[in-house]
This record gives sequence, structure tokens and C-alpha cells, in this order.
Amino acid sequence: MDYDVLNRIRNTIRNEDGIEILYTVGGWHNFNTTFFIESSGIGYLNDRYACSVEAAARLQHPLPVILYMTGIKKQAIARYNPWTKNFTNLKLVKVDPGILFKNTSFDRLYLDVKGQATDLTEHISDMMRIFLLKHYGGLYLDTDTVLLKNTSSLGSFLLYNLVNGIMKFESNHFLVNEIYNSLAQKKYNNRSWDGLGFLTIRDITKKYCELSLQKGNFDEAGKNCNVTFLRTDTFLPIKWVDWKNGLFMQSFKKLEDFRPEVMKNAYGIHFNNHLTSNIPIVRKKGQIHEIIAERYCPFVYSTLPKFY
Repeated sequence: MDYDVLNRIRNTIRNEDGIEILYTVGGWHNFNTTFFIESSGIGYLNDRYACSVEAAARLQHPLPVILYMTGIKKQAIARYNPWTKNFTNLKLVKVDPGILFKNTSFDRLYLDVKGQATDLTEHISDMMRIFLLKHYGGLYLDTDTVLLKNTSSLGSFLLYNLVNGIMKFESNHFLVNEIYNSLAQKKYNNRSWDGLGFLTIRDITKKYCELSLQKGNFDEAGKNCNVTFLRTDTFLPIKWVDWKNGLFMQSFKKLEDFRPEVMKNAYGIHFNNHLTSNIPIVRKKGQIHEIIAERYCPFVYSTLPKFY
């Protein structure tokens, strides 16, 4: 039985080197909270991921934004302190997944993942996002998702393509509870990269929600599951093939020049491929990341060429 999750998270937090960068969650995490997860344990954010967090803190203000990290380097603390002080609605929280999941329905699955995973970072993140959505709710965003406008008007939703990188639920929402329960009972397969993410969400959605399957050309209320399925381009997906076809080398005078037919209605851009995660933001090139950073994360932009 899951219990006292708030205290479980609070107890994993510690202050390092006397610099107050890691906070207790308190009443911060709720349906109106936007949250990110950095689960690699590497201890810092690259400039692109930091841009995503800053953009959310700016656009969602005064609503809370939380970045959960499974590790943070001492060298990063002093660097991040002025960044977090710029945004009163932003908190960085260090979480130990082993403590978070201990004696909960995810305990067994976590031990299996930790002992067997070849994609440990991704699968820990898959578990954490569902765990936090069940208990707190909120808007979960992958760290490679940059918001372009405030999302507070959106209710509980999944994207039509059912990716688990962007989703919003109330705590204990029927559908997220079913996803949670399915994961808790799942036999872990370390050869299935998306077995704890997309595949589980797809199976639960097919089981409980009636969709017209119109290829995501419009937003649709899922019957019997009280969640809206948003058009996939609500958070414009940038895929590996886009980079392969030269997007990284293209220059733009302004953001509106990039796919103008969908950008005017998009809430964000999702650069959804881990193979491109370390492509840096480069000044004076007019590339898509620079155009975004200059407008939506000016603090990170001012620190380039290296945020950390």
C-alpha cells in the first residue's frame, strides 16, 4: 500500500554545501504544477534541458514548476543558485528513486529495473512520472520539451499518439490509476525500450477509452475515461528524421518561420529523440534552438556557450 508519498520525497532531499537549492515539495506539487524529471544521475542539465525548465517557469508563473533530479553535482549548485532565484515558482528537488518506491506498489518493479535494465535512465523516469502523476497530478514534460505558451487552460490530457513524454492528469485520475496498477503488476522486460511507457499507455487506453481513430487531426474527448486526446502537433514533435534531413543546419530569422501552419496553435515543441539531446545551443547561427532560447529562456541564453 502506498503511503505518505509527500514525506517520502521530503526525506530524500538534502541541502548540500550550505546552499539552499534543494527544497521540500510541501504543497507545491498539484494539478497546476508542471514538472520535469532528470533521472540519469549525471548531476547537471545541459543548456537545452535547462532552457526547457526556464521556459516553463516563465510561462507558467506564478504556478509551480518542479525539476526532480536523481543526482546533482556540487559544482552545479553554485551555478544554478542565481538561476533558481530568478524564478520564485521554480524548485529543484533531489529524489532517490529507491526511497521513493520503497514499500509501495512499485517496489518490486523498481528492483527488477535496477537489476536488469539496459535503459535504466529511461525506465526509472517512466516509473517516476506515473508515480508522481498518480499521487500529485500535474503536467509532466520531458526535458526536451519547450513550452511556447501557458498551459493552465488545459485539463487532463494525453496526446493522440499516446507518447508518455507529455501528459496531464488530476491526482488519482481513473486512467492514470489504471496505468499505475498495470505497471505495478507488469513482468519487467529489459528488451522492451517503451514497455513501461507508450506500450502500457496504449494498452490501457485501448481497454477503457473509445476513440474515433481519426489520426489525431482534431482534439477528442475520450469516452468513458474523462480525458482529452489532443492533436499530436499541440506539442509539435521534432523527430530524428527531421535532424537527419538537415533541420539542425537550417537557419531561421524568427520562430514563426518554422512550420508556420502549426506553430501559431502549438503549446510547445518536443524535440523527442535522445540521439539529439546533446546538440548544443549555438549563438549567431539562427538555428531553431537559438531562436527558441533567445526568446523563451534568456537567462540560459545569456550563459552560453555553456550553461553548466
